[in-house]
Amino acid sequence: MRVTPNRRLVLQSLIAGLVFRPAVLAAQDLPELAALRRWKTGNAVLNPLAYGEDRLLFCGDKTIGAIAPDAAQPLWQLPHGFDKAAEFRPRPAAAKVICGGRFWLAGYDAATGTELWRHAAKIQIGVPFVTPTHTLFGDGHWLIALDTATGAELWRFAAIEDTIIAYAPVADADTAYVGPGDGRLYALSLADGSLKWAVDGRAQWQYLRQISIEDGILVAGTYHENLKGLSLADGRELWSFYAGNFINSQLVRDGSAYLWSPTGYVYAIDTHSGAIRWRYQTTDYDNTRSNWASVVAELQAFDGKLYALSLDHVLHRLDSATGTDHAEWRMPDKIRYALLPVAGHGIAFPTESAEVLLTAFP
Repeated sequence: MRVTPNRRLVLQSLIAGLVFRPAVLAAQDLPELAALRRWKTGNAVLNPLAYGEDRLLFCGDKTIGAIAPDAAQPLWQLPHGFDKAAEFRPRPAAAKVICGGRFWLAGYDAATGTELWRHAAKIQIGVPFVTPTHTLFGDGHWLIALDTATGAELWRFAAIEDTIIAYAPVADADTAYVGPGDGRLYALSLADGSLKWAVDGRAQWQYLRQISIEDGILVAGTYHENLKGLSLADGRELWSFYAGNFINSQLVRDGSAYLWSPTGYVYAIDTHSGAIRWRYQTTDYDNTRSNWASVVAELQAFDGKLYALSLDHVLHRLDSATGTDHAEWRMPDKIRYALLPVAGHGIAFPTESAEVLLTAFP
């Protein structure tokens, strides 16, 4: 039987384990996602949002604040008190919220917005990781641990000088893990910052980014286009997945690592083995309208669905278990490339006009 080009593509896709990408509508022809509420924040630039203590939390170039999703006005909204912008997503923990950017970090009461402590950068602050007891972040080549409640310094650990710890560390009950930009992975005692072990990975990476712990495995992206699974016990490599291009921020959830690769696929990777659970083709770069725009926002999973926001302000949805059932909606506003599903309320977005937008679930 003669195989037509369309049949050949389908056949190749099935052989490769690819979920076939059907033709889709142009963005302007898509149904619009229903907007429920909007809140002004007093900012010109707004960071990705967080949800904790039963409220949405925001911070930007001028203010921080908290929003009850069912309320018309923010619960509180205050100047953050610094001449430099907050640049990181707020981190809620134990009735506190930690906000900041490259030049400062501060702790606030999540109920009132009262400032509890502040830390000024000595060199440059990296993305923090926050627990109810510890706030961990880089300042230059130092990894610093502060008391989340008081801001008191608990300990600090020096990596190699002239490096910048830009990406967040991660911690479990007793150990902090950091890949600080010197090509190494360090495991440190969470209690006092003492070194437990270190792995020299300079042949494979400089930074480890978006580090997560999933069922006893450290999952991290690298600048060498790989996603890696590493042992929590000694840092040895358990598996490595080559994505074919720079890996944007991966989402690790329920035994899978979800990522979009600029080669034109959304992948679901088994975090135990590194095997591909499924992949969905988003782009074949043929300039047809069936191609997705690039995906910069971190993917989000909620209630069995995987959500991706593309640069043309289109929200895409896939079945998180199979990569099938693609659907898409046009956003009611221009979004600053982040999304946050909130159970019982909808999906929250920071807009390019620095408002918080809440939409219905599609």
